[in-house]
Amino acid sequence: MQNEHLTYGEIIRKSTEFLLNKGVISAKCDSEWIVSHLVKTSRMELYLNFDDLVPEEKISEIRNMIVQRGRRIPLQHILESVQFCDLRLKCDGRALIPRPETERLVEIIIESVGEAFNGNILDLGSGTGAIVLALCNQLKEARGLGMDKSSEAIDLSRENLYLLDLSARVSFQKFDWMLEEYKQEKVDLLISNPPYLSLEEWNTAEPEVNKHDPKDALVSPEGGLAHLRKLLDLSTSALKKDGQIFIEVGIGQAEKVMEMMKDIFYDIQNRKDFCGVRRYVFARFC
Repeated sequence: MQNEHLTYGEIIRKSTEFLLNKGVISAKCDSEWIVSHLVKTSRMELYLNFDDLVPEEKISEIRNMIVQRGRRIPLQHILESVQFCDLRLKCDGRALIPRPETERLVEIIIESVGEAFNGNILDLGSGTGAIVLALCNQLKEARGLGMDKSSEAIDLSRENLYLLDLSARVSFQKFDWMLEEYKQEKVDLLISNPPYLSLEEWNTAEPEVNKHDPKDALVSPEGGLAHLRKLLDLSTSALKKDGQIFIEVGIGQAEKVMEMMKDIFYDIQNRKDFCGVRRYVFARFC
């Protein structure tokens, strides 16, 4: 893509062709996001101004970002942000990129607890802080604590916390819940999107995942079940009686996790994600 006079339609078409040749499945969408980000407009506005010329000084910036995306660097890392449940979060290699599937988890939680919920929330493996920040942004009386074993992830989540001005009700702490004993106060709601990929799934994942997401945030021993098993063990120390747990799980794991829950939880349920995968398991603590 050379420096030249290009319309928005032309630059999106050229960028899309380039990214498709690099194996980027979301080539057109990613091209639109990059162009709209750099010219500071919405994707809808791009199409309303499809035949207008792109400012010449922006063409080289667009080209540089498109080349980065062609190297399979995640779009969210290129833009240094991610849209999650109406929030704009800072996003980089320090933590797992929040996914649309996890937005659905937030929706399910709010549907279950109701917007009047005023209890305490614990997010284990909080990463960017996306889940607990999104929940406390919508549940105006809730209080949240995010915990992660990664110091870098905690730093990133705190940066997002201050950007969103939620520090009066949300905090983040370093905590390795696979190794340490939980000693904080008991909570009404325990949530987690824990590592649940097997090593084999990690090795065959797209480059955006296994080259750029932190491996520790995705891969778990025992075929992806070790963190889920430990999470349920820890929940007995973390949850109040009748408190709720909500977990995101991997493909084929929902029934196994529900079986593990039978002795310590009741009202055990699951929900499917957008692709029909049983992705979310939730229950109440006995």
